[in-house]
Amino acid sequence: MPKKIKLNGPVIGDGSTWLYDWLGMPCISASKLSKELDDARGEDVELYVNSPGGSVSAGSEVYTILKEYTGKKTGKVTGFAASAASFFLMGVDVLMMSPTSQLMIHNASTWTEGDKNTHSSNVEMLKSTDVAITNAYRLKTGKSTDELLDLMNKTTWMNPQMAVELGFADGILFDETNSLIAVSNSLTSGEIPPDVEAKLRDVVISAMLKGGVDVKSGSNGEKNPFEGLDLSAIFPNITDLTQLTNSIEECNSDQEPETKEEPKNMDLDQLKAQYPDIFNAAFKEGQDAERSRITALNALANSPGAAEIVAAAIENGTTAGEAAIKIVQASAARVTEQGDKRLKDSQNSGAHQVESDEAPLDQNQDAVSDAEAEAIKSEIDNMLGGRK
Repeated sequence: MPKKIKLNGPVIGDGSTWLYDWLGMPCISASKLSKELDDARGEDVELYVNSPGGSVSAGSEVYTILKEYTGKKTGKVTGFAASAASFFLMGVDVLMMSPTSQLMIHNASTWTEGDKNTHSSNVEMLKSTDVAITNAYRLKTGKSTDELLDLMNKTTWMNPQMAVELGFADGILFDETNSLIAVSNSLTSGEIPPDVEAKLRDVVISAMLKGGVDVKSGSNGEKNPFEGLDLSAIFPNITDLTQLTNSIEECNSDQEPETKEEPKNMDLDQLKAQYPDIFNAAFKEGQDAERSRITALNALANSPGAAEIVAAAIENGTTAGEAAIKIVQASAARVTEQGDKRLKDSQNSGAHQVESDEAPLDQNQDAVSDAEAEAIKSEIDNMLGGRK
């Protein structure tokens, strides 16, 4: 029985394993895998992997150790095999994907601190690293460097179907009949999508039943294009083409010739006679709408100068909104007209030529005060009947 090896957690260098062990956190390192393979002594091994990836150099070391191991190596992705985990798994002999797992490839990344030369140097280092990683993918998939760099540049996530289709994986766990492969949703499989297949099936059936396809022979006496096909998916109760032919002929013989008539327009009397429910519903809806329109118009009639506009609106079918705009416009015109008329009357009367009676600017305040006092005294005398 193959030795089972569980590889969970990030891919790290050997110098960091002590910290993960101390914290009780799972990790993947070259030294841990080497110990497991040494214990296997060349026997077959199964690697159960769930990892987000990690160090490129550590992943490269793990990949090399796997390639050198003499026993058969079967990788099983149970969750994620991302980044560095995706390329070190290229070192196994057979890679299987759990139906719910995913594999991800992307560009290498790093942190850079320093001057422009340091940054520029690291750019070149990352480019070289990406090409180096593609070497592991190339040996497994057979794809070109450019194809793989394009997939990495897009940060490509692959479900089991896509991973198998592109050559990164060899199969899907628990799928002995390859039913999951048959429903791949990859854009590059060349498989006819299910909805297109359904439409084509409907077209074929329709053509057969209407006599558009001769099921006994093809054109010019050639072999029927449906001969030898498994039609059970379309006609579950049909076992062979002869039975299908007989069924179609019976169906065609029972059908009356179809005559198509051009639809004719109806007047109101015809509509009322043939479809009274529709006519009554439409008529009621029209009545309600007309009542609402007239009610809204009448509410505007009390506005100054609005009576004539409302009467005309009721007559010609104008909406309340349109009538309200006309009323406002008429009111504005009326105000302007009245203002112009009053201005003209004022000018004709000569009122603008009358000088205003203003108090002299240089008045003697004492004389003013005396005059006011005398006026008050006279008023009091009048109130007392002239008594002094």
